[in-house]
Amino acid sequence: MFDYKLHIFLTVANRLSFSKAADELHITQPAITRHIKQLEDHFDQKLFERKGNSIDLTQAGTVLLQHCKELFKLHKSLQFDMNALIDETQGILRIAASTTIAQYLLPEVLAKFHKKFPKVKVTLLNANTSIVEKEVLEQNVEIGFIEGSSKNRELAYNPFLKDEIVLVVAKGHQLYNAKAIDLYDLKGAPMILREKGSGTLEFILNALKTGGISENELQIEMQLGSSESIKSYLKDTESVAFLSINTILDELRSGDLGIVDINNFSIDRYFSYIHLQGHRGALSQLFIDFLQLHYNVS
Repeated sequence: MFDYKLHIFLTVANRLSFSKAADELHITQPAITRHIKQLEDHFDQKLFERKGNSIDLTQAGTVLLQHCKELFKLHKSLQFDMNALIDETQGILRIAASTTIAQYLLPEVLAKFHKKFPKVKVTLLNANTSIVEKEVLEQNVEIGFIEGSSKNRELAYNPFLKDEIVLVVAKGHQLYNAKAIDLYDLKGAPMILREKGSGTLEFILNALKTGGISENELQIEMQLGSSESIKSYLKDTESVAFLSINTILDELRSGDLGIVDINNFSIDRYFSYIHLQGHRGALSQLFIDFLQLHYNVS
């Protein structure tokens, strides 16, 4: 139903290659060229310009790409909602999620999913990344959500949402509203970290190591099992902590916590959903499709 010519344009624009788009769509390159030419004739504007052996979008092509992305999202949402009207889907979907995702990201999605599919019963296990992976591997749950970067060959990892981990202090801390610090200033700062096995901990330590600071050089004051416990601990201490920005939105609005910028250093990651390689049931696929619509993931 999504206009085929626009679908071809979107593929070429994303790949910036007529030949790669042809391979992806399983049609000939002359057919790709013909459809793009018809679009250019329709809008009376060039959509691509050649730069040596490569192509790039013109201003008109950039505008069309933005609209195509929105149209494609609307089309996916329309298809999902229309199918849901005639869907009698029911059953039990077992999910496991690491703490940050289970506490801060999934509840809203689960509530909306339940309204649309009331006959599907969802159970959610809250655990750290290593346990989530174990539960999926042992088939105790159909799908898992993790915040770590570990890789197991038996599992398929699918990023679905970008996250940023930031350095945080409580209101009243000497670094609250201070200018940016250097990464090496962290060596003398009492730090609160997540527990062993936490995907967030793994990601933080890897990022710091890449920046030149090892775990042994940190002054780790305590390791706690959740972002909530870390936030509560920070309020009565002079400690610092790395937390997902998704976990501190309320505290940033109230001013109870503040972000400390670090010169030439940032920690970005993606939350991922995981399942056994080559195995994803109908209910799992339904929930993933719903999740991607919720977060506008194409």
